[in-house]
Amino acid sequence: MFSWMIRTIASRLSYSGKASKLSILTYHRVSEFYDEKNPKTIHLSLFKLQMKWLKKHFVVLPLPEALDLQQKNALPRRAVCITIDDGYRDSYELIFKTLQEEKIKATFFISTQGIIDGGLWDAEVYSAIFDAPKAVTEVKCGGKLFDLSCFEQRVNARYLLTEYTKYLSLSERKKKIEELKRQTVSSSIEEYFLTIEQIKEMHAAGMTIGAHTENHPILTKESDKVAWQEIKQSKELLEAIIDAPVEYFAYPNGKLAEDFNEKHMNMVEDSGFKAALSTDWGVLVDLSLDRFKIKRFTPWDEKELHFILRLALNYRTH
Repeated sequence: MFSWMIRTIASRLSYSGKASKLSILTYHRVSEFYDEKNPKTIHLSLFKLQMKWLKKHFVVLPLPEALDLQQKNALPRRAVCITIDDGYRDSYELIFKTLQEEKIKATFFISTQGIIDGGLWDAEVYSAIFDAPKAVTEVKCGGKLFDLSCFEQRVNARYLLTEYTKYLSLSERKKKIEELKRQTVSSSIEEYFLTIEQIKEMHAAGMTIGAHTENHPILTKESDKVAWQEIKQSKELLEAIIDAPVEYFAYPNGKLAEDFNEKHMNMVEDSGFKAALSTDWGVLVDLSLDRFKIKRFTPWDEKELHFILRLALNYRTH
């Protein structure tokens, strides 16, 4: 009864009066087991349930098809797409495998430096904190002290330092992370990023491969030259890997005006992308207006009714 009502609500809210709206979900990390070092990661069992709920209550489409249908004013009501950002190894081992089981096609936005190094800057922060000897009870970064005196404090410090270094320019971020490494005697990272072979397999299976810059910088913190290189070179490397055009882009962190602006939208368009996605909450109403700043959303509810209701109500957000 409630499911029927929510599908009815979603059908009504997902139509603007002129065309259907598109809701795009965004995911990052999925874990098979509860990881005390990554307590904010969504559990695989919940991700699997959410994929089943989406198939049951919504019309799940590949991103390229959905955008094409909306442009033709032929998008069905309750349409949703699934996207996954960054390129961690669980994108292949857990997310891709689940999508195959459910016969769902998704888009994976990959930061290409991780393919080369085995991880991004956050992996370096992770290793610096959790590999530090017990004798290291604090570290200094950006003029602040971070407590490492117990496991819980290390988990907290890891999240705080990741957030802090994320908003630095790439050159400044590198300096701060090198300082962390010197203080914690950390010299390597655990390789847990997608491999070239995995990306090729995902592409061959019908998944869309999209670009997410090289080093996951906040584009507004970089010069125009660096921002252009980050956008363009990530596209070129992924195209060389899959031997096909890479036509979709996701902005790192993804908040319009804060993390990227119209200048970067123009760079993305000039690089040859067909569309670009943000992380601002909402739905796509008019592709001609928002092609390079498409909004996304993901409800994290663990109960089916709450999950589908929140997703249905999101169609009201433009």
